[in-house]
Amino acid sequence: MATALVSAGQSIIGTYVQQDIETRLQQEVYKKQIRVREFFTDFDRLRKGWVTEDKFRSALSMINFHFTRDEIEEIIRRYKLNDGLVQYTTFCNKLEEQFLNSEAKAQVFQAPQIFNKEEEETVQRLMLAIKRKIATKRIFLKQPFQDFDRTACSHITIDQFSRVLNQLGLLPKDQYLQLLIRQYIDNGNPKEVNYVKFCDDVDNVQEMLSGVITGIKHNPKEVHPDDDFIEDKEGLDLISTLFTSKKLTDNINTLEQVLKKIQGDVVMKRIRIREFYKDFDPLRKGLVTESQFARILHIQNIPVTEKEISILLNHYKIDSIPNGQVDYNQFCEDVDKIFTIKGIDKSPQAQVPQIDDSTTLPARRRYLQMTEQEAIQLDELLMKYKQAIQNKRVLLKPVFEDFDKTKQGYITTNQFLRILNQFNLFPDPVSLNLLLKRFVDKANLNEVNYYDFCRIVDQSDEGVAISRSHADAFKNYVKSDNVSQAFIRNDQPNDFEDLMAKLRRIVKEQRQRIAEFLRDFDKLRSGTITVTQLRKGLSMAKILLSDAEFQLILQNFGCKDKPNFVYWKDFTDQVDQVFTTKNLEKVSPSEEVPMMSTQYNYGRVSITERDRQVAEVVKKKFQYFCKATRLDIKQFFQDWDKLGRNKVSPKQFRQTLATVNFILSDEEFQAVVKIYAAEDDGDIRYVQFINDTQPPLEIQTESGASQAYVGVKPKEKEKLQPSVLLEQIKVAVKIKRLRLGDYFKDFDPLRKGLMPTNKFRGVLSQMKIDLDQESLDLLETMYVVPEDPIRVNYAKFIEDVEIVFTKSGLDKDPLMKPPVHVIPTFLDPRDALTSEEEEALHTIMLRLGEVVKKHRILLKPHFQDKDKTKSGKITFTRFRSIMDFHKLPLTDDQFRVICKRFAYQGIEFNYVEFDEILKKYENFYQ
Repeated sequence: MATALVSAGQSIIGTYVQQDIETRLQQEVYKKQIRVREFFTDFDRLRKGWVTEDKFRSALSMINFHFTRDEIEEIIRRYKLNDGLVQYTTFCNKLEEQFLNSEAKAQVFQAPQIFNKEEEETVQRLMLAIKRKIATKRIFLKQPFQDFDRTACSHITIDQFSRVLNQLGLLPKDQYLQLLIRQYIDNGNPKEVNYVKFCDDVDNVQEMLSGVITGIKHNPKEVHPDDDFIEDKEGLDLISTLFTSKKLTDNINTLEQVLKKIQGDVVMKRIRIREFYKDFDPLRKGLVTESQFARILHIQNIPVTEKEISILLNHYKIDSIPNGQVDYNQFCEDVDKIFTIKGIDKSPQAQVPQIDDSTTLPARRRYLQMTEQEAIQLDELLMKYKQAIQNKRVLLKPVFEDFDKTKQGYITTNQFLRILNQFNLFPDPVSLNLLLKRFVDKANLNEVNYYDFCRIVDQSDEGVAISRSHADAFKNYVKSDNVSQAFIRNDQPNDFEDLMAKLRRIVKEQRQRIAEFLRDFDKLRSGTITVTQLRKGLSMAKILLSDAEFQLILQNFGCKDKPNFVYWKDFTDQVDQVFTTKNLEKVSPSEEVPMMSTQYNYGRVSITERDRQVAEVVKKKFQYFCKATRLDIKQFFQDWDKLGRNKVSPKQFRQTLATVNFILSDEEFQAVVKIYAAEDDGDIRYVQFINDTQPPLEIQTESGASQAYVGVKPKEKEKLQPSVLLEQIKVAVKIKRLRLGDYFKDFDPLRKGLMPTNKFRGVLSQMKIDLDQESLDLLETMYVVPEDPIRVNYAKFIEDVEIVFTKSGLDKDPLMKPPVHVIPTFLDPRDALTSEEEEALHTIMLRLGEVVKKHRILLKPHFQDKDKTKSGKITFTRFRSIMDFHKLPLTDDQFRVICKRFAYQGIEFNYVEFDEILKKYENFYQ
């Protein structure tokens, strides 16, 4: 199915949607309401309308839109002027035309949907079939799609769309699915489907609801207000109340029960209950009226019923008159006993009950009373559930939480039963009544506490328990404060120029102006500050120097007539020469401005002749070692080089060599480090070391000349021939199935067959035919009009290129047949081998095919692991190392023959073709 969807998406892209990078940019600009022009104006202070290529790239990166390298090059080619600048105003006008023209906006945001009559009828029948199935099964269609639409954009991917249809049992066949996807692609993106529009077309929710409503008849029975409450809970059958809204009455009949409930609310909400009564008792008599007593309980958000208030008043009311006085002081003391006991200082042995979960339980739960026999039956039932869930290896809690959007821990009874039925855990009526009786604890019969149910029956695996205990171990961990330790710098510069080079490099990398940190110390602008102020300013600029470095600065910039003072202005001028030279306006334009060096060599020892000799011996030893072990050392170095700098530290360099059992002595290691150390950071340039120690692999060709396959220098680029260039364009046009005339006619309304050269290049860029500057110049020279050098005869160009499809004048000569154009292959010809080499190759492939078939070896996955770019080619050394890994050793002659046959352009091994041919040899032994 995934392959069908991919092919469906590709067919849609190739046939029904023609969209380039500008169209996608227009959609993004309109969606985010971006003012594109403002990103370019900062680089164009004079508002000329063009910027340099690097500034144009920087502005594109600020738009926060993902570009590939080819797309950026394509945009630059479209808007690049002859002098190398890029005209961004035309680019911005193109992107912003949708705000000014409604037709352009509709063209950007609507993909063409082309259907013939037969396809339209097929789509209508398909929609009708889906609509009938939805009505029959009573499916609410939109909710499953919305689970994939996290951003509420009304669109999901093709894969997600088909997955939902498959889940609901509505997925049609592949050919019908492609038509359905084409019908609902409406935002110019061939990979997204408008599911909202699809649901509106097929989902008949209103019809379903109207049918249900019309079937409901009015119930003439009068409902009594007390019918919503259940008084008799003995022998209560909860299944009979499944679809009702009845509530349970509290079995609170004594003062002790009411106080426990209020104490639970007070502890849970941390209420100081006495503070509320003081506002109604300014004289602090400890009395309030009956109405005030009830009102204060409601102000404190303590839920009490009229029955409970009457129980409290019967005990704490001190008179019998209506709205009489209530002793709230005694009531508060009775409630606060949950925290402490009054007069506990006089009773040292008195104990206050500890606050735990059971303290707040009366305020949180309303459990139904169960007999002892029912409790035993419930425990047995829960144990069966626990065992069944453990055998099924499932977790119920995530499924319950899908229905509990507000995370309250409760779901409806109907939802609870649906989930049990989903996992085949639906019990018999008696057991189900017990189950509901235990977990319906919210004073109503319509909500089930699934948290408690999952806490009993759900079993998390051992790994979760271990990870949870490990996380709890760090719950009370206190992180210690970072204490900075004293550090003494002992850098020793070679000379003054070495020190200045270091300072210039620091300033250049951090883009600092040292003068800004030193100017505030020189109030009179005398150009001098104290030594202490100089060091303080450098520390503020985060330039930390050793004593030797600082003393060298004092020797060169110290004031001779003023002790302990420094010419800070001269010092900053010397350092700032890395950016510019002072008094540059007085220098002649023809005079060359010297570039200040930023390379410094702190304490580095120069390379001696002894070091060179030792390094040469090491390279020869390592070269023989790699040849004997057939080792590709580069992959070991790349494991340390995560950033791709082609450098590793000296320690990593020596450790890598020790990993492959190539041990260096201290003298050899120091010599190699001196030779291959980088000038800036002292790291080892391992790529240069590998190139120096691994000579190119040479293979004899038919002419007898040797051809290098590894480490060969690139040949000088040959001059491009017009016939070769035209052949490349023909191949591109045939592969992409381009109609050149449709592109060129838009720029030639009078159909003269001529157009300016700049428009000619623009049309080529629209067709996405990638040509470099040399190829474009040559192509223009081939078809330029002699009388008008700025115009190109594109009609002749179309006639020469479209010969790959047809030939002009066929209507006048019906018997003429156009020549068949064959796309040339870039692989080396198969007859490059001699007859002896072909026989040797046949023998080798027979042996390899037999061994691979017998041991069931898959070579291609190992080749693909080393092919990071997925190009189908690897290096020759990689090929040999993989063969050795599978214990398929090749002699040097066999290796040369195979490399010569499957070489790609003489520099890489084509493992794709090798694997295909090897499969044919495997079939000999079936």
